[in-house]
Order: sequence, then C-alpha cells, then structure tokens
Amino acid sequence: MNRKLLDPFEPEYPEAIEACLDDEYAVKCAYSHNGSLLATARSDGYCYIWDMDTLNVMRKLEHGEASLSGLSWSRSGRYILTYDEVGVCILWDLKTTSVAARVEFDSAIVSARVHPRNSHQFIVCPTREAPCLVTASDIPQTEPTILPICISAEGVDQKSKAAAGTCCCFAKKGIYAFFGTAKGQVHAVHVDTQTVVCSTKLSSSGVNTISRNPRGTDIVTNSSDRILRVCQVVLPDDQKESTLARPEPSIVVTTKIQDIVNRVHWIQAVFSASGDYIVSGIEHKAEHNMYIWDKFSGSLVKMLTGPNELLEDFAVHPLRPIYASISTFGIIYLWTRVPQQNWNAFAPGFRELEENVDFIEPEDQFDRRVAMPDGVVVDCAEDRILREKRAANAAVEGDMDADVDITDNDPLFSDSDSETEDGDFLLSVVVDCDEDLLPPALAPTCESAAKISAATADAAVAEEGVTAPLGETIVES
Repeated sequence: MNRKLLDPFEPEYPEAIEACLDDEYAVKCAYSHNGSLLATARSDGYCYIWDMDTLNVMRKLEHGEASLSGLSWSRSGRYILTYDEVGVCILWDLKTTSVAARVEFDSAIVSARVHPRNSHQFIVCPTREAPCLVTASDIPQTEPTILPICISAEGVDQKSKAAAGTCCCFAKKGIYAFFGTAKGQVHAVHVDTQTVVCSTKLSSSGVNTISRNPRGTDIVTNSSDRILRVCQVVLPDDQKESTLARPEPSIVVTTKIQDIVNRVHWIQAVFSASGDYIVSGIEHKAEHNMYIWDKFSGSLVKMLTGPNELLEDFAVHPLRPIYASISTFGIIYLWTRVPQQNWNAFAPGFRELEENVDFIEPEDQFDRRVAMPDGVVVDCAEDRILREKRAANAAVEGDMDADVDITDNDPLFSDSDSETEDGDFLLSVVVDCDEDLLPPALAPTCESAAKISAATADAAVAEEGVTAPLGETIVES
C-alpha cells in the first residue's frame, strides 16, 4: 500500500461490514502501528496475530491458561505485550516467537501499555497494587526491573482501590504517562522520575479507559458516569532548551460527549486515524453499535449498526477508515468503506454507463479504406503505422530514469516528532503443514527418497557387473 496515493478526501469512518473472521474465544483486539497486523486476545489464554492482507493467522502465542485481559503493540511491530486476569504479563518477540520478559503480580492486571520509543519498557496497572514501570533487559535470562509509581500520597486502599490505576496510556513521545483512578482523577507522571507532574479530577466516578490522540496532545477518557471527556494536555517537553519558557502543566476538559437519550454505558473511546473524531462503542446485550463523534463540537457524526450481538471490543486502523469489532460469539467484524472507482481520472474522454448498451457495428468498421464524414479517404493500415511511430517517439522523448528509492517520511502518517523513525518489522510467514497433503511439485521428499534408493541399488549392482533399468530389482539364483 502506497500511503501517498491514498485519497486525501476519503471520509474518516467506514460504512458497512466487509469481512468476518471467525475467532471463537476472542475478547480484545488491537492493530499494529502500520495497520498490517491485527492481534486478538482470547479467553483461552492464546494470542492470535492476523495478517490483514490475507486475513489468515500468522502466529499463535500461548500465554497461559487464564483469560487474557488485553494486549499492546510496540512501535516497530516486533514486540507485543499480553496480560491476563491472574497478574501475568508477558512481552513477546515476534521475530523469534520467544518471551522477551515475564512479570507476575499478586492481582489481576486491568491495563498495560508498551513505551512508544522503547520496546523493552512498559507500564502496568494491577488491581490491588500501585502502577509499575517495567524495564526488560536485552540480555537473556535477566530479570526485568520493576519500579512502582506512586500516584497518591495515601497509598493503596485495598477496599476502594484509591491509589491503584484503573487505566493508563503513554504520551506521544513516551516522556509522560497518564493514569486514571477509581476516584475520577487523571494523573500525568514523568516516566524517568516516576513523579506526578499534574493532576485533575474529572468527576466522582471512576475512569474506565483513557486513550491519547495519535496526531495531537489531547486525550479522551471514558468514565463510569457515561460521559466521554476530551482533555487538552499541556506538559513541558524535555527536549526544549532550558532558556525557553516552559508552559505550566495542565489537563483541561474541552468537550463532553454523552448519549442524552439512551444513557448507555461505553466500552471504550478512542481517536480516529486523523484525531478529529471520537469513536466509542456501547455496552448493550443486544446491540453491536459504534458511535462516531466530532471532537470539537461533540455532535454525533455517524452511527455504525451491526448485528444483534454484544460488542466486546473494537480497534481503529491507524491509517485507513477501517474498524475491527469483536462480538460476544468471538466473530471479528471488519468495517470499511466501499471504494468509489472514478474511471474519468484515467481517461478524460471515458463515458461511464449506468446499464448495458447494445453495440451496433458500423458497416465500414473493419474496412481497410474508410471514407470520413468530410470526404477524406483514410488508409487504416497507414494510419495505424503513423500512430505507432508517434507513440514510439513519445516514449523515447519521455524515457528517463525514475527514482523509486525514496525514504523520506510522510508527516501525514507519522506521529513522531523525532528526526528518525523506527524501522518497521516485517513478520515472516511460517510454513507448517503435513508433507502428505502437499502436491507433488511442492513435496519432492518421497520422490527424492525413491530416486536415492534406486541410485544406491544401481550402484550396488554395478559393482557386481550386472546392470538393470531404473526401478527394477535383479535377483540372482
């Protein structure tokens, strides 16, 4: 997919369901950074990696027997983080399909995210413990480093879970991390020092989910009071010079979004690919609907209506208007738009037909000499030769070397402020199949073995001075 050839005027949201993936135990899903892979967390303890081009499973990661609570991708797409309901958190290396780091906590994990710049670092929010910053080592057989993050001076209340984080996410560059609590507070924590930079209280209800804008500095929260809040975040940047005046850290609510009529609960709220819309899914036992809101006005733009199934989770494609939603039956629905083909862009004189038209062949269509309406007689063979010469001359004049080795970054599809981007990881295809089921052209094992056996037998017979055709056996009495 060439990103620069995408339609810039394409709407930011899909229209209908295009394809379905049958994953019986899927409960959570997430797209990779470039959108080529889709990971699903399952209730049987497995994590499936789907290829979005072929819609097939490329990897199966066995996390454990407990149900997975969620997952998180690294920026390069090489590492993926999975965590379950018993407190086990595993960082996987998809290049070798091995465990890069494994951490166990005493309580269930409600949220965890991988650092956007350091693939070996991630934050974890256990249920009955304070949030932690985990740093894995590049050296094998080395235990990861766990640093607790104190977001409240009162400590962790085992009953109300006051200091325990209910959700978390990193900022754009990973310098800061945001944590939501059960008391409706949002804290911005400096990752290196593990100190709270600023805090704000959204409401008295707990914050269920929190997500950042991939194209900006604002965040969106989903609280238990059924209100989605878009917050503008102002934080100092460590990469700025010390002589510049740093802004005062603040988290201010700019837009409140809610369904006043139905008063439904929301599963989660995330930003669209451009960051101009808010996508939310409702939590209803007989509805599979997703709402698309305008970030600035808070008005409803589009409602996607699916089958009469419970919506478990959904994910937004980072580049295209493609959504993936999971139903309670484990079916993954892929939402997209029907592409509109504009043939006039390739041939200005092309006329599109709304229905089939019967072609009436002219009497002189295949004649060699044709009389034109102005009375001029044209030789079709000579005219064809002239057209070929003109086309050849035009090709020679326009023949030039085209530079296709372009490595500049497109700022429209980049969420990085740094000068260099992380190299994207390409997941290799693993061929695992039975040799008996392969066609003869792809499975020459048996034929090669037969030829080797026959050649060995011929060599043994040749030593005795007796020859025989290939494949025959000579028995001497």
